[in-house]
Amino acid sequence: MLSAALISKAQIRQLPIQYPVSATKANPSARLQGTTPITLPFWDDFSTSTGLLDTTWWIPGSQVQILPRPGNGISPPSVNVVTFDGVDAMGNPYSISDTDGPVDSLISQPIDLTQVPTSLKGTVYLSFFFQVKGLGNQPEPEDSLILYFKKADSTWQKVWPLAGDNIPQDPTIFTEKIIQVPNSADFFYDSFQFKFQAIGRQNGWFDNWNIDYIYMDKRRDANDNSYLDRAYTENPSSILNGYTAMPFNDFFANSDPMEFLSTSSTQIRNLENDIQPVEYSAIITDTLNNIILDTIANFVPITLFPRDIREATSNLPDASVFDINADSLFLEIKYSLNSGDKNLIDSIYNVGADTAFYSHIDLRVNDTVRSYITIHDYLAYDDGSAEFGAGINQIDGRIAYQFVTKSSHFINSVDIYFPNISRNQAGSPMELYILKELEDYNQPYLGFTKSAIMHNGINEFVTYNFNKSVHVQDTFYIGFRNLATDGEWTAIGLDKNTDSGDKIYYSVDGFWHQNTDIKGSLMIRPHFIDELVTGIDLEKKIFNVYPNPATNWLTLEGSYDKLYVLDITGRAINYDIHDEGYQKRLFFNNRYQGLIFIIVEKDGQRIVRKILLTP
Repeated sequence: MLSAALISKAQIRQLPIQYPVSATKANPSARLQGTTPITLPFWDDFSTSTGLLDTTWWIPGSQVQILPRPGNGISPPSVNVVTFDGVDAMGNPYSISDTDGPVDSLISQPIDLTQVPTSLKGTVYLSFFFQVKGLGNQPEPEDSLILYFKKADSTWQKVWPLAGDNIPQDPTIFTEKIIQVPNSADFFYDSFQFKFQAIGRQNGWFDNWNIDYIYMDKRRDANDNSYLDRAYTENPSSILNGYTAMPFNDFFANSDPMEFLSTSSTQIRNLENDIQPVEYSAIITDTLNNIILDTIANFVPITLFPRDIREATSNLPDASVFDINADSLFLEIKYSLNSGDKNLIDSIYNVGADTAFYSHIDLRVNDTVRSYITIHDYLAYDDGSAEFGAGINQIDGRIAYQFVTKSSHFINSVDIYFPNISRNQAGSPMELYILKELEDYNQPYLGFTKSAIMHNGINEFVTYNFNKSVHVQDTFYIGFRNLATDGEWTAIGLDKNTDSGDKIYYSVDGFWHQNTDIKGSLMIRPHFIDELVTGIDLEKKIFNVYPNPATNWLTLEGSYDKLYVLDITGRAINYDIHDEGYQKRLFFNNRYQGLIFIIVEKDGQRIVRKILLTP
């Protein structure tokens, strides 16, 4: 957040994300009827979650958001965390007024504690890791995160924090807490539950708490904080030297992509109170053809000390493995960990032998992480997920974002994610422009369009088209002008897990200023074509896809040898196909929303279509 002095000048500001109030809210307690209680152990580190809670462990309707990569968390126990704030899982605030009160909660499935033997009832403990703020918004002293245990009479008893508990305020660390379940009939019944409840501002993405690695079992004690688990804490960084996507022709500019390639890295955490040697490997895979292109780390040894966090770094990719004759590359960067991790241990009957494991809790699930790289027709610094927004609240205030391209291109459209910042931005007017340089504030635009801001959902890009394609080469700037009422924020999604803040410029006084206060990347992505006349009409005669936008189905006309359906990051999307000969229909059954690529190959040639799937 900018300093108070800078905020008073109303320059450019980082703001929590907020969304319009929903007409309905999920009622978690209403969904418990008929639920079969689970049994101990309870374990979830959210590493396999993709935006939705695993209902094996959590009742439907819990409103926290799961933020990957690692989202709002800083060096969490394992990749992915849940974040508590003043909006529900769909991004809707709990109130339109600036009030404090109950906000996000996370409620476990009912747990049958009658299955715990009497002799072990004094050994049942719940542990978790928590972080205040992280990359998000700092809670105020009156805000809190509270843990409750549900009693047999259906009342909730507060068990943390209690008087005298010290809540660390360092936003860079995750602190572990271990709580005993009281040995009482009030708690050892057939549908015990626990609940995390946040208290904070109810009208936006404020007062953040992060939670990770929740574990409850018997045969524990107050000092049982060693887990036979090694885990990645974040997804791999890009190999594109500051970008997460770039045009294919730029990548092969002068037939030498090496200037754009960089090493990739991630982090590994040892959750055990003992030394553990591990090995990690990393590969680059062509997701279209399912071919491993390069091994950029091959069984690299690392010695992890107790509770240690170490960086895992790859070698530079080998540029010769990338097909210069293709027209696009969709790549997966995958790190794997050879850690010795196994399933969670139930008990050890004899030291060194006869170990019993829980087959349904695999501690190896956090030993693999992936990122996706697109080399096709657009430039991107961001990772596709906004933790904040960056904006200006003065009418005629302007933001410009610097890009550099090595090849000659024509820009025909720009993808932007406009989140909702203290209001619903959808429908607000704005001007979008392309500039060659920022020396003269009144210089003519290279390209210009006027449009209404659109909002299709959380982290969903919207395409804004220029009536005439714009030629660019070397350095250029994509920007917008705020036409909202003076005092209303117009903001673009801000990804806090990548940082191109030095490429952001703003103006509120007739002069351009380089940003020095906000760290992150704006979610702006220019799309290119390489010739003013592209032959699209001819391609449509060979192969056509419609409608666009689409809902949950598409029609394909034409013949092809291979078909691929990918999301904007290059990951394959599942679909059903109904073949009617020349015409085929793809059905998605609401499995995905947002921009997708339909890619076909015919006689060695590749045709790519970009389609927007809407709710």
